[in-house]
Amino acid sequence: MSITKKTKTALRILEAKGLRGVYNTIQAKFDHSYRPDETDLVFQLLTGAEKAGVMIDVGAHHGSSLAPFAQHGWQVIAFEPDSTNRAALSEAFSAYDNVIIDPRACADQPQPAATLFTSPESTGVSGLSAFLESHAASEQVVVTTLAEALKEYGRLSHPVDFLKIDTEGFDWMVLKGFPWETGPQPQVILCEFDDAKTVPLGYDFHDLAGYLAAHGYQLIISEWHPIRHYGDTHRWQRFATYPCTLANPKGWGNILAVRDQALFTRMCEHCGLR
Repeated sequence: MSITKKTKTALRILEAKGLRGVYNTIQAKFDHSYRPDETDLVFQLLTGAEKAGVMIDVGAHHGSSLAPFAQHGWQVIAFEPDSTNRAALSEAFSAYDNVIIDPRACADQPQPAATLFTSPESTGVSGLSAFLESHAASEQVVVTTLAEALKEYGRLSHPVDFLKIDTEGFDWMVLKGFPWETGPQPQVILCEFDDAKTVPLGYDFHDLAGYLAAHGYQLIISEWHPIRHYGDTHRWQRFATYPCTLANPKGWGNILAVRDQALFTRMCEHCGLR
């Protein structure tokens, strides 16, 4: 990249994000300890107009992702089927009248009872598949689809602005259960890819990314180095726009899917991609 182009890029980042944004972009490129918070990135971009919206959090865990949105007055529907995780989630957010905590799991087909697997390695790997040797059957949970759940809740105060999914391998199934044909599509979707979890379930990174692209989204890939051990601090690798191949075939990470061109451009600038 030429000096002129680098200067123009730095000026665009400075205008969009200020000096802190320039620092973060440089840090992302040269500091191996840098770890972006993809949910916070979405929060910063979607709350710039000081407007409360609607967030759906599938796999809410203890609520760290939804917290800034709830505190900002957004309407939040949080799905968390793990009863232990849900207890912590309820303790933190039961007093919020703008947060609904739903005990069901989500997929592409409803089920009256499905086995939830948990592991002592991490509270964050609860899910409907046992991809670790340490996974063990924990409890029976009800499975719904987002189409069914949103119909039950009735008309929301606003179309879904942000759909965040982290279901330890079932992210594509959750997406396929969204009511794509009956209402506005989310402005931004954040979901996880990890072939180590999903190939045994019948899909890979490109299947998931291609599905989102086919629904009119432009994608930013936040790739992380292969997981050494759950519960450890993970190492981040890079941002890239899709289509792309993974820098490491065993890498995992998050897909930021954006419908609006202007918002996608701003997100690329925040990620140092423009």
